[in-house]
Amino acid sequence: MIRSIAGVTLRGVLGRRRSLLIVLFATIPVVIAVIVRLSGGTSDAVGLTADLLDALVVRTILPLVALILGTAVLGSELEDGTAVFLLVKPIERWRIVTAKLVVAAGMTAGLVALVTLVTGLIVAAGRGAEPIVVAFTVAVAIGGVLYSALFLALSIVTGRALILGLAYILIWEGALAGLLEGTQVLSIRQYTLAIAQQLAGGDGGAIAVTLAGAVALVLAVAVFVLSFVVATRRLAVYEVRGTD
Repeated sequence: MIRSIAGVTLRGVLGRRRSLLIVLFATIPVVIAVIVRLSGGTSDAVGLTADLLDALVVRTILPLVALILGTAVLGSELEDGTAVFLLVKPIERWRIVTAKLVVAAGMTAGLVALVTLVTGLIVAAGRGAEPIVVAFTVAVAIGGVLYSALFLALSIVTGRALILGLAYILIWEGALAGLLEGTQVLSIRQYTLAIAQQLAGGDGGAIAVTLAGAVALVLAVAVFVLSFVVATRRLAVYEVRGTD
């Protein structure tokens, strides 16, 4: 059943024009990486690669792609009413959430990880910075799953998920995380950077983050589980309201 729901969801997402726009948007770091590579060499390839992947992917492409896909796989169906055809069937709500999350997280993690790998290799290939590229690639895949789970849950909780998601990305993770160090414990962006730093080993010093990698992993698991539980329970409540 999960596979069937995921298949239908995947075809629905891929059949929308927004999918092409997402892919085009996600390729921006690759274009910029080509420009940077053609502009000449650098004495600090590790630092340059880390800064580019942080600014272009972790802070921009990753959360926005996850927001669009995470809120679309189920939130759009709830908003236009087509989700009723799925909710009236005797299907456990956790199965529906799992299927939707597989699509959103799979597409986000797969696309952004590929973009990260290509972007990083364009800048770092032959310059000794390949390990940090691999570290970022793995970290953004994990970050993609976390963002997708969070935004999927948010799309079930409220019809204004896009607005609230943007507020989280731009205000909480963007402005406040840079001003108030305590907010980093509730920032998926910081988890992603901390995991990348941990995986990068000796090159991790080039990644600007204060959150410890072990702490980030624990918090990441907590956010994923909490998002999944909230999404499942809220979807069950939605069924009761929809059948009144």
